[in-house]
Amino acid sequence: MEKSEKLAYKKEILEEMKEYFNVSSIEQVAVLLGFSEATASTWRSRGASDNAIAKFELIRSNDNANVDPNLLKINRVALKASAGSGNHLESIDKFDVVETMTISRSLLKTQPNGTLRLIGVDGYSMVPMLYPDSLVLFDEHPEWRGDGLYILNWRNELMVKLLQIDPHGKLHIKSVNKDYESWVIDPDDQSVFHIVGKVLRVII
Repeated sequence: MEKSEKLAYKKEILEEMKEYFNVSSIEQVAVLLGFSEATASTWRSRGASDNAIAKFELIRSNDNANVDPNLLKINRVALKASAGSGNHLESIDKFDVVETMTISRSLLKTQPNGTLRLIGVDGYSMVPMLYPDSLVLFDEHPEWRGDGLYILNWRNELMVKLLQIDPHGKLHIKSVNKDYESWVIDPDDQSVFHIVGKVLRVII
């Protein structure tokens, strides 16, 4: 293989790694393969190292040998969705992965439109529906899919809340715990809130 072809291959496989691990950055790939984020900085110009490619191919071959069509592998993200005052977001597009968990497909009642993620809950505003350290499965897709529990970006704070449209077309952002605030807004007002995804299941 020519030098230019090898470099192209090493850069191409980096994209395969990101897709396989369902992450958005080379640094996240590096950590999942057991390398440091600093090591990943060299991959941008040189492509994935031979050691990284070997590890990746081993993981991929082992996974393919043990594929169960009834199971899904889903990334659990490091951020928590607040059921309280909110967790500040630097970038909603870059979720750091804590671990990859396997769940049964039977937990899904509907086909997801986006990327499935697991996220922990922090705070008490959704008690008794959700408790601190509850884990929820959500479909990361910024669309309204009917009344229900959503992960949302409220003034650049990541939250989990009940969303409901009333007969007058107003959007109610609800806390289950009556000691916490709820809001009523125009659903077209994208200056204060954005849907991150709809919660499909409460896992814990």
